[in-house]
Amino acid sequence: MDIHRQPTWNVLVLLLAAVGCGRESPARSLAPSPPSGTPPATTPLVQFVEPSSGFTTSDVRDAAGHVLQFNRTGNLIWTDGTVFTGYGVAGGLTIEAQGLCACWLEVRFGIEGGERRAYLTADYGHSNRGSVIRLEVAGAQLAMTETEFYPPGTFTLSGVVTEATPNGQVPLEGVTVSRLYGSGWQDAVTDRSGFYQIHGLYARTDKVSVGKDGYATATSVVTVDGDTRYDVQLARRSEGNLR
Repeated sequence: MDIHRQPTWNVLVLLLAAVGCGRESPARSLAPSPPSGTPPATTPLVQFVEPSSGFTTSDVRDAAGHVLQFNRTGNLIWTDGTVFTGYGVAGGLTIEAQGLCACWLEVRFGIEGGERRAYLTADYGHSNRGSVIRLEVAGAQLAMTETEFYPPGTFTLSGVVTEATPNGQVPLEGVTVSRLYGSGWQDAVTDRSGFYQIHGLYARTDKVSVGKDGYATATSVVTVDGDTRYDVQLARRSEGNLR
């Protein structure tokens, strides 16, 4: 399976509501109209720095290949120079976007055609699945769509979660696998075959927690260095095994 594919909009496109962080209600989200006043060209652009390499750029791409910029007065500058307010950079790689998605935008990095690039993802209260968002402009409004496109050059963590039974290993469906990183997390849920996959990862070592109601949670430290396999066996809870 090629996880670094180009955006395929008919696979999964989910429009986010303008308020709240839920993903269940498809709705176009809006941002303020372009303001009048000082042209953005007179305001310094924000430079985003990749911590691992020192790569620096002011150009940030969405999943459709639009190149966006942000300036130091809280404006998002669209590809044609249209300006949208309410996008203050909170420091580092985080951008305020309450008017767009009631969330924060987060810049992440990838490499495509040998060139390092910055990409725009969305963070919902310390949870960022790592997929690159798509932005569209209709008139004076900005809309955001989630996709299944991940920064090229990033990795996956995948595996199978099972339970030991007298008849052998049995795959477990509905198990949550969470990879913790700093103050945030990325997670996945196992399918009928017990398989899970977390996309958009970078080479580093983090804690991974695997759990389901009725089973003892398994926690380990896992190093991701390229596409990484991590299988887990869970045990049912008992009176002497309540964690």
